[in-house]
Amino acid sequence: MNLLNRQERAGAGLAAGSVLLVGGSVAASSLLGGYPVLGGQAIRYLVAGLLLAAWARLRRTPLPRPAGREWAWLAGLAVIGLAGCSVLLIEATQVADPASVGIVIGAAPLVIVIAAAVAARNRPARRVLFAAAVVTAGSAAAQLGGATGPAWSATGLLLSAGALGGAAGTSLLAAPVLPRLGPLAVTIYACGLAGILLLAAAVVASSAGGPPILRTPTATQLAALSYLTVAVTAVVFLTWYAAMKRLGVDRTGLFNGLIPIASLAAVALAGTGTITPLQCLAALTVLAGVLLGLGPAPQAPASTANQAGGPGVLPVPGAQRDPPAAVADIIVYLVSDATAPVSGAIVPAYRA
Repeated sequence: MNLLNRQERAGAGLAAGSVLLVGGSVAASSLLGGYPVLGGQAIRYLVAGLLLAAWARLRRTPLPRPAGREWAWLAGLAVIGLAGCSVLLIEATQVADPASVGIVIGAAPLVIVIAAAVAARNRPARRVLFAAAVVTAGSAAAQLGGATGPAWSATGLLLSAGALGGAAGTSLLAAPVLPRLGPLAVTIYACGLAGILLLAAAVVASSAGGPPILRTPTATQLAALSYLTVAVTAVVFLTWYAAMKRLGVDRTGLFNGLIPIASLAAVALAGTGTITPLQCLAALTVLAGVLLGLGPAPQAPASTANQAGGPGVLPVPGAQRDPPAAVADIIVYLVSDATAPVSGAIVPAYRA
């Protein structure tokens, strides 16, 4: 039986810890009803970025400066993975039952695996694809097994689909810049860009007669914002990206399927709900899917993987091209020049 190496075990622990913190965000977000969404989320990301920058300075940790296309990756991460995902998720829960939103978000592992493989012009690994499908099915069952069940609305479904895209983008858009910049720098820059974007949007909305940019929060709202800022933003993004460097984007993405399960556990611990037997069975199904997907990835035969100049192959015997590198190729093609070469900083594998 093949076991995870030390780096992979650390990555699995980091990803699991991130999921546990995110699970509590459902309860925290529900306490922000009536508080300005754009301004509140802007402060959340700006403060999180400043906290991490201060921590890096205290530890005297150098922060590499983004260059060239890395700014485009970080901007896309800020717009889609942070600002867009958080705003759409909050809005979705206002017009749709949270259970139905959770079903859509639970499909993130499957989206990440398929997107990475399609961008690489390869078929997804059968084991990882099957594991992602198991995780997704378990996440859906966990939400469907609730006492009230899902209550769909067309608007809620569209907003949830947008949040799903943002959740997948959080991993896919960060993967190309993680090797050179590192998890800390990526989180700081992305949080800063997302905060500035949301603050500008809040100013425009307020000038057009919309809600105020900010208002004095109640004690409950302040506690919820603090949790979202420190735990769900600063700590989660840092540990999630550190996990990606150890496990790879596809296997780390499987842990997204545990978020609905962690949310159910948080509700039960808070005493605001109960967990049904079907939801317990779903939790075990998701856990089985994650464990299946965490198994070591098979290597390609040396005769086909080491062809000189072959498309989609790293110059390492027996190694397949890393999916995040191919994702970089596709997006660089879309945002710049189809013939522009991808920086070598994007190419290294993510499984240490």
